[in-house]
Amino acid sequence: MKKTGMMQTLPLAGTLLLSATVAQAEDVEVLHWWTSGGEAAALNVLKEDLGGQGIGWQDMPVAGGGGGNAMTVLRARVTSGNPPTAVQMLGFDIQDWAAEDVVANLNNVADAEGWNDVVPGALQGFAKYDGKWVSAPVNVHSTNWIWANKKLLDEVGAKQPENWDELIATLDKLKAAGYIPLAHGGQLGRTPPFLMVLC
Repeated sequence: MKKTGMMQTLPLAGTLLLSATVAQAEDVEVLHWWTSGGEAAALNVLKEDLGGQGIGWQDMPVAGGGGGNAMTVLRARVTSGNPPTAVQMLGFDIQDWAAEDVVANLNNVADAEGWNDVVPGALQGFAKYDGKWVSAPVNVHSTNWIWANKKLLDEVGAKQPENWDELIATLDKLKAAGYIPLAHGGQLGRTPPFLMVLC
């Protein structure tokens, strides 16, 4: 398969976009925002898998947990006619890029590996466009997660909230104890009792 300049999308805590060049035994450039320690370790699993197939990985990390910076870099690269081979991407963005007709058709790979049988229908809604696989899920999670700091909850005698009313009451209790009870990722130098991650 020769290089076509097109991209393919993969859902990753996103999602990755891959181009048709992955089928060749050559280096692929991967734009992503998996830059924290744990994320980098997960990314190494993908790198090692490609390496085992004789395909090199050219890393193009762009810091920024939500991927906004990476999407700006991607837009510039695509506009200049120099798209990376692969890009980490989220569900709805995959559909937007597919509508711009800049992604590759992954049906051959999907058919050979039985993706229709193993990928849940809800994910196929993001991974397919106009009946074609344009994305391969590699990591899946929901957006707008809220992470709880159990140590701080225990400190103020609060339990993990199980509904909205309990969340509000717990936030009030934490605030009364002198904590900033809720923050977006990257807002504070220390972990708050609740951290909202918008992916």
